[in-house]
Amino acid sequence: MPLVDSQGAIGAVSGLLQEQISARLSSMAVSVGRPEEAAKSNGPRLNLFLYRIGFDASLRNLPLDPGQQPPIWLVLYYLLTAFDGQKESDSTDAHTLFGRGILALQELNFLRPTTKELAQNPESLKITFDEADVELLSKLMQGSDEKYRVSAAFQIRPVMIMGDQPSSYAPLVKTVGPPLPNPPPYDQTGVWVLPNLGPRLETIVPARTTLPVTLTLDGNDLGEVDQVQVGPLTLAASPAPGGDVTATISAAATLSAGAYPVIVSRPFASHTISSNVLLLHVLPELATATPSGLTAVSASDPRLFGHLSLTGTRLGGPGDSIFIAFFGDGDSATMFEAPGTATQDALDIDVPIAKALDPGTYRIILRVNGEQADDAIAVNWS
Repeated sequence: MPLVDSQGAIGAVSGLLQEQISARLSSMAVSVGRPEEAAKSNGPRLNLFLYRIGFDASLRNLPLDPGQQPPIWLVLYYLLTAFDGQKESDSTDAHTLFGRGILALQELNFLRPTTKELAQNPESLKITFDEADVELLSKLMQGSDEKYRVSAAFQIRPVMIMGDQPSSYAPLVKTVGPPLPNPPPYDQTGVWVLPNLGPRLETIVPARTTLPVTLTLDGNDLGEVDQVQVGPLTLAASPAPGGDVTATISAAATLSAGAYPVIVSRPFASHTISSNVLLLHVLPELATATPSGLTAVSASDPRLFGHLSLTGTRLGGPGDSIFIAFFGDGDSATMFEAPGTATQDALDIDVPIAKALDPGTYRIILRVNGEQADDAIAVNWS
């Protein structure tokens, strides 16, 4: 589901609380709105009043994917008020219903909703009860038509809202200095680790790669290593000069683009000793980018909308996070979230009229599961 569906998250949370509380209380009537409006309805009921929206300070600058702007992380503050069959909130029946409503909220803690507005929320929704003192309730319930009603305050967080906004991706820096005919491999300084009783990895070369590839692992105490684990793959380890270990990942390996933990292991008595973890970044490989069906917005507006087809390998499957950005004139012009395919060898996106681009040449930046393709292919959007 696209992230832009989260723009309806606030209303979805209120609707979710209303539905779930009612279901847990044998279809009890639950309304959403100001308490004095709920008091006008017949029959016993609970009322939810969203009285404040805050911002989660601990997640304020946390993006979902490096290179994107962070979403807005919200904290929603509610009041729960109970009414009996006589529209009163201070009777014994109202107090009994009030307690049942608080217990229903407690049971809803750590929600994992499946509605499209909340399905992309990376964390479960947590409910925390707040103090609803006389000062707070008096401020919220004042006016000629309002009166003081005992209520429970609670907050629900984190609620994510993601706007449809441009990314800040840029082509990768491959070399520093004058262009080289055959750029050297990336500098792999490795990770220093403390000594222990098992194999210890220091470097993996290459650390960023497309497939197929032969990995060279350097470290200490690697002499008896017989396996290399790369994410879900188990590979045979081969000794190399200098005490290194090599392992080969074929082009047919069932790995999407992304970062995978790499460890080596060796048998010891009746169990296995494993090393520390290094990361291998498997990159998507973009082969072609072909625009088609380009159409001007109008006779007076030369901006173009149309279709873009991409081919390559490890471009992302149905469950992967795939982003495609158009880069031109030193900045990211627009960005799209693309659906993947089972074969991961093609991607198709439509540039709608609302995101029409100025005619010109753009570099296509592809990121799959946080990993960016080395080649930013130029397309002539004209």
